[in-house]
Amino acid sequence: MAQSYDWAMRKTEQRCLNQWRRELLSQATGALLEIGAGTGINLPHYPANLSKMTLSEPDPQMRRKLSRKLGVKYQHVEIAHWGAEQIELPDHSVDTIVSSLVLCSVSDQQQALKELHRLLRPGGQLLFLEHIIAAEAKTVRWQKRIEPVWKRCSGNCHLTRDTLRNIEATGLQIEHLNEANIVGAPAILQRTVRGRARKPGLQTKETLRR
Repeated sequence: MAQSYDWAMRKTEQRCLNQWRRELLSQATGALLEIGAGTGINLPHYPANLSKMTLSEPDPQMRRKLSRKLGVKYQHVEIAHWGAEQIELPDHSVDTIVSSLVLCSVSDQQQALKELHRLLRPGGQLLFLEHIIAAEAKTVRWQKRIEPVWKRCSGNCHLTRDTLRNIEATGLQIEHLNEANIVGAPAILQRTVRGRARKPGLQTKETLRR
């Protein structure tokens, strides 16, 4: 997937994803962690004033492409090998976590979301862009039929996860939400949600400077 991912996604990025990423990631602040950073497709959209950036990607081939993309411009960025289910950072150490088209493919979504909740400081935010289970019953039936084979062919991507509900179940509070279909995608992959979920608590200016 690492060799073909950028090429395979280029038209979808042009149609809608690039704009969605730009709007979403402009809200990033403070110390940032991106899970499943892949080949670094989000990099151009991050604000320049982040205090720290950690990009986590468990796939070694993806990490190699990500490392080459960083170059001199992003020398302050740290690349890590952690999967989303176990991240080697202290509790309450991150202001912003980014997940874009990742939570569909983690091995244990519930554990991954618990880990993100652990890492966020009080008042910290999860910025998410994820495709989720369809709203129409007919499409859901097709998703359930196709999913066992789809997962094996698409890096463990699940078609029927209700990621939005699972985010809320961790105790994060949805502050902003957009739902839209990916332009040009088949019905089993169209439905997406993107937005900001906040960990309850106040985040002070001093916290953001850490």
